[in-house]
Amino acid sequence: MFLLTISPLYSRSQIRSIVDKAKSHIKADPLTISGSLGGSMTSSWNNADLHNTAPFSLTAYGNFNINIYDFSIPVNINFLDISATQFSLARPTFTINTTPTWKRFTLYLGTGSMNFSNYTYNGISFTGVGLEYKGKALRFGGFYGTFNRSTTFQTELDNRSAIQYLADSLLGLNNVSYTTQPQYTRRAYAAHLGIGSARNNIDISFMRAADDINSLPVEWYNYEVAKNTETDTVLIQRDSVVKAKENLCIGLKTNLSIGRWFRFNVNLGASLYTPDILEDTLSLNDELKENPLLSKGSAFLERTGLFSVRKGTEARLAGDAMMHLQLSKANATMTYRFVQPNYTSLGANGFNQNAQTFGGNMVIPMFKNRSSFNATGYLQSDNLDGKQMYTNKVATYSATWSGTIGERLSLGVTYNGVRQNQQEGTLKPVDSVRIDQITHTLNISPSYGLTIGDNEHGFNLNFNFLQNKNLNEMMIGSAFDVTTTSAGAGYDILFGITRVGFNVNYDYSQSRSKANSYNSHAITGGTSYNFINTEETKLTGNASMTVAYNIQQAPETPISQAEKEAAFYRSSLKSNAEVTTFGTDALSLSLRLGATFTYKQAHSASLYFSISNYSDNIIIGQHIATSTDIRVSVQYNYNFASRLIKSKRHE
Repeated sequence: MFLLTISPLYSRSQIRSIVDKAKSHIKADPLTISGSLGGSMTSSWNNADLHNTAPFSLTAYGNFNINIYDFSIPVNINFLDISATQFSLARPTFTINTTPTWKRFTLYLGTGSMNFSNYTYNGISFTGVGLEYKGKALRFGGFYGTFNRSTTFQTELDNRSAIQYLADSLLGLNNVSYTTQPQYTRRAYAAHLGIGSARNNIDISFMRAADDINSLPVEWYNYEVAKNTETDTVLIQRDSVVKAKENLCIGLKTNLSIGRWFRFNVNLGASLYTPDILEDTLSLNDELKENPLLSKGSAFLERTGLFSVRKGTEARLAGDAMMHLQLSKANATMTYRFVQPNYTSLGANGFNQNAQTFGGNMVIPMFKNRSSFNATGYLQSDNLDGKQMYTNKVATYSATWSGTIGERLSLGVTYNGVRQNQQEGTLKPVDSVRIDQITHTLNISPSYGLTIGDNEHGFNLNFNFLQNKNLNEMMIGSAFDVTTTSAGAGYDILFGITRVGFNVNYDYSQSRSKANSYNSHAITGGTSYNFINTEETKLTGNASMTVAYNIQQAPETPISQAEKEAAFYRSSLKSNAEVTTFGTDALSLSLRLGATFTYKQAHSASLYFSISNYSDNIIIGQHIATSTDIRVSVQYNYNFASRLIKSKRHE
């Protein structure tokens, strides 16, 4: 009776399709697992730059793909250990995350990232939990977690590896001093909702992030109190207080498409940012009473607990728009973007503050798509609020033609230009030092490939011209006018029978101005050999070496008598009058050896060793400074694919 009832709704073929799908689902393997395991180790040493080179780093990872019928559960485990330098005092970091998926749902557990909007939340890694759904007409997602953990930085350089640091911590040997620049734990949550297809849609998003004031000891952020014994008053000093921040961002973006020839999208963002959450909140009766809209908005945020408007809170806007036209023989794009001063989102990076940009791009295929012409131009100006001393306007433009001539010759020609001009802001620029300059760059790079028998030959040339010209005739000092030309040639060959490859390149460049002269010669040669090249096993070794010689001098720079005498006593010159130039010359060498190994597409490993020696010889003082850099790197990866549980199959 049930089948008779639904028979008008479903045809026999549809019912059979559903039954067949269910049968195949039951017969499928209920659990399969695949993935990879691996790691790498790098050790480096530099005799002249010990503070900037991490002597040891170690990474280990495991990536597993677990499939349980329709559920997919990827699990990623990563361990990072980098020895401290003066720029990076990292301790061991261990992260684990999994992103189970079912149909169009994805669950984020552990360390993960999403992309909601350029101006709210965009790719910053979080550690927590999140959920995302990507449907054809509906999309939504959100997460809650931390952006970073609390840390305290050391004043003294600590070159111990993270493993040694952990062992010393357990033994109580980490008695080191600290600076007053720790880092708070930053907690955040964000969400987005989108409606529409991939071509026509609208999305809204928001993000709330704040530093946890309790994630550090009170001495890091508390007021410094100094008591005046004479007047019995308390003086509060805030200079050394580390400020905790908070931020609320909302975003809106939309896409509109007409056929395949027109596309238009808009992306907007608004931000409330407080650089110090210990500041007092604004009074609705005093500071905000003259602005009813801001007063109502502040009251709403305070009532909902989303955000507290304080004395240092800044409200800023940012956005961009893009229009794209796809024509039969060309396509063109126009863009506009603005970012108000001090626009801040704690969940996104890379804002060019206090600037607006208008630009366009056009691509024209030519000669039956064997070549193309690309032209791009942008105009940018800053000082949107008019509070800067000067307003800077910059125009960048470029044109590129690339294509093939015949079957073997490829050619690329690129021109780039930059025009920069400084204009009035709160102050009028001084004419004698006002920035007004233009830069031209031209590159031509032909290449030719040829096969003779089993051997493959490749030839390449490159020519570059750069001119930076100061257009301010009143500016004192013509060192800003610089012209640089360079040329290079390269040849490589691969012997098919012996599986040996060789390559050699020579590059020469010269740069001239009225204040400096610079010449550079560089020769690079390399070889590679396939020791084993079977279907299952491959072993390749490679080596390269570079020799560079640079000369820099300032022919028109006055040289003092003392410098001449110093150079005379340290050289074989007959008279100190012969010492007329000041500059440096340098001969540098670099050698790199490496090997890669693969077996059955499951095992892969590599080993690299490099040693470089850089010299800087000061001609006047006859001073020779050398720097030797040695690096060793080892990497291994294992890919596996196995079924752990198989379903029973009967003939």
